[in-house]
Amino acid sequence: MPAEPRKPRIIALINHLTFDGHPSKLTLTLNEILPRYEQQADIQIVETSVDKLLATAKSIEREQRADILICSGASAEFLRKKISTTILSFRMGEYDLIRAINLAKERGTKAGILTHQRTLKELEEMSSLFTVEVSQAIYTSLQDAREKVRTFVDQGYRVIIGSPTVVELAEAAGAEGVFAINADAVRLTLDDALAICHSRAAEAQKHRRIHAVLKNLNEGVIALDATGTVFSVNNSMNTLLQPDQPISIGDRATERFPDIDIKGVLTTGTSIESHLSSRGSQRLAISVLPIMEEGQIDGAILTCQEIREIQRAERRLRSQSRPSHFIARYHFEQLTGEEHTFQQAVHLAKLYAHSNSTVLITGESGTGKELFAQSIHNASNRQQMPFVAINCAAFPETLLESELFGYDEGAFTGSRKGGKPGLFEAAHNGTIFLDEIGDMPIHLQTRLLRVLQERQVLRLGGSEPTPINIRVIAATHRDLQKEIANNQFREDLFYRLNILRISVPPLRQRTSDIPPLTKLLTKNLAGGNIDREQAANEILNTLMPRLMNHKWSGNIRELENLIERAFLMSQFPDESQPLEALFPELFSVPTEHHSTLNAPKESLHNFGKAAEITLIQETLDAHDGDMAKTAKALGISRSTLWRRLRQPHVKTQN
Repeated sequence: MPAEPRKPRIIALINHLTFDGHPSKLTLTLNEILPRYEQQADIQIVETSVDKLLATAKSIEREQRADILICSGASAEFLRKKISTTILSFRMGEYDLIRAINLAKERGTKAGILTHQRTLKELEEMSSLFTVEVSQAIYTSLQDAREKVRTFVDQGYRVIIGSPTVVELAEAAGAEGVFAINADAVRLTLDDALAICHSRAAEAQKHRRIHAVLKNLNEGVIALDATGTVFSVNNSMNTLLQPDQPISIGDRATERFPDIDIKGVLTTGTSIESHLSSRGSQRLAISVLPIMEEGQIDGAILTCQEIREIQRAERRLRSQSRPSHFIARYHFEQLTGEEHTFQQAVHLAKLYAHSNSTVLITGESGTGKELFAQSIHNASNRQQMPFVAINCAAFPETLLESELFGYDEGAFTGSRKGGKPGLFEAAHNGTIFLDEIGDMPIHLQTRLLRVLQERQVLRLGGSEPTPINIRVIAATHRDLQKEIANNQFREDLFYRLNILRISVPPLRQRTSDIPPLTKLLTKNLAGGNIDREQAANEILNTLMPRLMNHKWSGNIRELENLIERAFLMSQFPDESQPLEALFPELFSVPTEHHSTLNAPKESLHNFGKAAEITLIQETLDAHDGDMAKTAKALGISRSTLWRRLRQPHVKTQN
């Protein structure tokens, strides 16, 4: 079992003008408080005289008896210049100050407050509230304190407030001394001392863990002090270099690495990153980073890696899965549709996948522009690299700018420490998809144009651009040439984007693709459950004439929504509702020429003869041969239904 951690050791060092063995008031206060700290720390009280204060403190330090010393203000200030042990001064108690002022009021006298080196500003601000005269003074030495006390007494101050030393001086001068360090102030000081000890313990534990990590790193690591002398070296360094004489603590780094400007790092603080060096048959990458302490160079860290190992690590990283939001999931095989204009768009996209030129995809919202972009990426030579998509209309201008271009530390209030790379940098070697590019603010269009021209990106607040290798695919539902005419889109950016162009047709122009799309989407929703798939298809087959003639303002996305609704309702046959209530958008009377009721012949004609005959037969069977219900379900008149029934291969029920 690990050893129980040692409790913090704290010594309260209390001095007297002359120590006669009697405890001071501060000692008595401490003795009342210390029992409650027994489990937290080892706290001792050491009393001495002023003339023996330094010798006593040095003895404590030499014997390593304390982690922290606590003294009154003047003593603490004096000892900090003489010893290295951490020293805290007792806080002054506000309650005792007020008590002393009340005492002065009772005595009918003035109150003097004598503090070490600084006055109490809070008392100055409250002086107008006091009913007695209160005066503050500061002292810098014992002799100065003795003179200030005498001055107070000569001026008629009969109550003097201060540290234990001031109290002794006041009483020696014939005044009443009031101790300004009460129990609460002592507790706060002890709590501060414990907090410092715990913080140090945590820091020491962290250092031990870091040392344990460094020992097991594969790369070689050497820690140097400010003179360039080795004070720590891990085993990997000697294993990697295999020198005739192992590198050890106390060695001069400049002698071990004569080709590395270590002195320059320790003098200027400028780091050396991945300096190529040869050691026999090995090629190494050596880096030297300065260690800064309070703005001063306090040493350096030298790391060493074999070039071949770096290359292997890079290949492993590239072969690993990319973040889920930087992956393109769709391929051309998933783009369903046989309509000519759609197939033409797919053919162009496949052709453009072999190029690195910018692609502009146009089409209404919901037509699947991002599916085309992902398919192009997955068919290109960048398919193993990131696919980064961002909707330019979904972010406010300030946020979009930082998302796209990134920012350096301190670029704006709340910026992340160390800065953040933008999506252009994240897409390096891959593809960035700028959806709804027509909604990008003019200000950002200018920055985007520069990125497309220079192939480098400048972070917000940055001064050095970062080169990038990306393929840009943009998409928009807007007419960019109209936007140019309205001064809402830069003409030069349009021609930078409009190199390879694909126009994705809306769903209403590819109605012959609705049946296969419906079946595919239903199958995907069913997830292999045949019964659910069939139940949903029964509803959708009934709705098919109306699906074929709907205006589809939302295109594929709207079709997905309707299919999901039908799939959900098919799972609750006992809760069946009229189709008009479930799909009101399909049963509302449209004003466009696509209306089924206004053009019944056209609606079935588009559906195709074979599918038309099958649909009529299934709908007729579903309604037990009822002509009126069948006509209503199909969205056509009874006379049109009779004409269709006269066609061969259509059977009516007797």
